[in-house]
Amino acid sequence: MLTDAHVNFSHKDLINSVDQIIKEGREEGISKFLAVNSNLYDIETDYNLVKNYDFVDLTIGHHPYLCNEVDEDSFKALFEKHINGYKDKIKIIGETGLDFSYDVKPINQIKSFKLHIETAIKNELPLLIHVRDAFEETYKIINEYKSELKTVLIHCFTGDDNYAEKFINLDCYFSITGIITFKNAEKLRRTIRKLPKNKIFFETDAPYLAPVPMRGEINKPSLLRHIIEYYCKLTEKDFDNIANIASKNYERFISCQT
Repeated sequence: MLTDAHVNFSHKDLINSVDQIIKEGREEGISKFLAVNSNLYDIETDYNLVKNYDFVDLTIGHHPYLCNEVDEDSFKALFEKHINGYKDKIKIIGETGLDFSYDVKPINQIKSFKLHIETAIKNELPLLIHVRDAFEETYKIINEYKSELKTVLIHCFTGDDNYAEKFINLDCYFSITGIITFKNAEKLRRTIRKLPKNKIFFETDAPYLAPVPMRGEINKPSLLRHIIEYYCKLTEKDFDNIANIASKNYERFISCQT
């Protein structure tokens, strides 16, 4: 009972072999996948790739690195059209958030981020957040809306102890990637150990972030087991127990339960 909580199926490295990738993932014990839409204008592509799989959930959102321009009216219209049209698949708003490592104006990223938050609140859906080099700004915005939001996920969490505690206090969930296996990630590993077990699940972020010893290769859901095994070795926990807890955490998250 494994759940891969972040797969970019429409990425050029995966899009032409989605059926095979899902088959291989199932053979490695994955019972649930989350297909992540990162471009609102391509949501139909993401939907069509996974519409025939009832064990694949779908998100709808616009990644911060695409926010050079933010057409508020267009965003709202796309959200309304597709959330209503794809009710059977869309479970989460995102990928959204803040990433100040990109040469994209922060003001545009913040505008998009708040649009996503307001859409999540309006539709009573969970929120999936990408954050890099913008932890304080992200924390302040989530804190501003927290009383109205349902559940919030910090995807591919790479924050330090300080921000782990801040987001824990906001009842956020955290997804863990293959980064924890990287040689230079010792600080992150120390923080990951401190995350509450009832707030974590795992993701490949395929095709990115393949775990050691496959680092540098195209990542796929079939490699999720390596990430969970590494986490269990790191925390001295039982694999089956952690896999079961993580999958139940994911189900609580999409059901908007803290």
